[in-house]
Amino acid sequence: MRILLLAVGLALSACASTGPAQLLQAIKAVKNNQPPAFPFDPARAPPPPDYADIASWAALPETRDAGDTAPAGVSLGDQAQAEVDVFFIYPTVFFGRDAWNADPRDAGYRQLVSDGPLRGQASLFSGCCRVYSPHYRQMTLGGYMKWSPNSVAATELAYSDVARAFDEFLKRNKGRPFIIAGHSQGTRIARLLIERRIDGQPIANRMVAAYLIGHWIEAEWFDRLKSLRACTGATDTGCAITYSTFAEGRNATSQRQTLARTSNYAPERVKRPYTCINPLNWSTGPARADKRLNRGAWLFGPGPQPRAAEPGLVSARCKDGALYVSPPGQKIYTDLVIPFGNFHNLDYNMVYMNLRENLPVRIGAFWKR
Repeated sequence: MRILLLAVGLALSACASTGPAQLLQAIKAVKNNQPPAFPFDPARAPPPPDYADIASWAALPETRDAGDTAPAGVSLGDQAQAEVDVFFIYPTVFFGRDAWNADPRDAGYRQLVSDGPLRGQASLFSGCCRVYSPHYRQMTLGGYMKWSPNSVAATELAYSDVARAFDEFLKRNKGRPFIIAGHSQGTRIARLLIERRIDGQPIANRMVAAYLIGHWIEAEWFDRLKSLRACTGATDTGCAITYSTFAEGRNATSQRQTLARTSNYAPERVKRPYTCINPLNWSTGPARADKRLNRGAWLFGPGPQPRAAEPGLVSARCKDGALYVSPPGQKIYTDLVIPFGNFHNLDYNMVYMNLRENLPVRIGAFWKR
């Protein structure tokens, strides 16, 4: 299984130029990803994970897991020798309509996590850091498609797991520098974790950076925080790296606002500046970074062994929180693009090696502060 997730942005951002095939695919996705027909009830939720038990973790430094991989020809790294820890919160892989929150004990759910975000996203941190990723009772995708008080309650349940896992992480971390990373739902929860547990606290001084990818982060959010700011360069620390990937020629702002209206998610209906940093040149400006700066896109591939990274696959530029990329031109990537040019499934993968190779640089800058 190499599909990472069916993204929140799926389907509701049609425009006049949309082809009928894409529109039909979008309509089908909406019908298939509705929230449960009953209200959220904490009594119906699966039992909370026990994070003292290694079985409650999708990835740990001392276990062999799907995140312990790298593109062919790239050194995996030795987590035992790493000086920095990563707390990675994976994205949505649960699409059920019979529950508001996933059961982390479910074998199928755990396999989706391993085959998708651990292998394709968390793995990029394995070359520099000790990687921790908790299983948690994430909210079903349908909760995002129709946002409601039930969605808020289901999100808080998911957050409660991640917060408890973070407590266990800190016990194991023992005062070392760390990175917070997420994608999609994982980034939404990472945002809450930063607001409630990290920003303005002494622990913030140990955070190398936060990778808040695949979720719109408004610029004014940083104005409300005490210590975290948006990254503006390759060596910034104590900051957040954030962007959402779209095809060149699409209007990500319009898609964001349309989805927010149709899903009733009020925060993203507002027209305001959003943050983006371009991993090809670590600039926040609108100039296009040539594809020659792309150190390598990467997907593990369908076979038993990882594929090689593919340098120079796409160019990229930032605008209003979106990272616009040129066509990758390869089916293994285009098959994962959501209708209307939404690269949500590939936010990490189109710039995988740029993210991976920058990590030692950013960590080195942290040690020199």
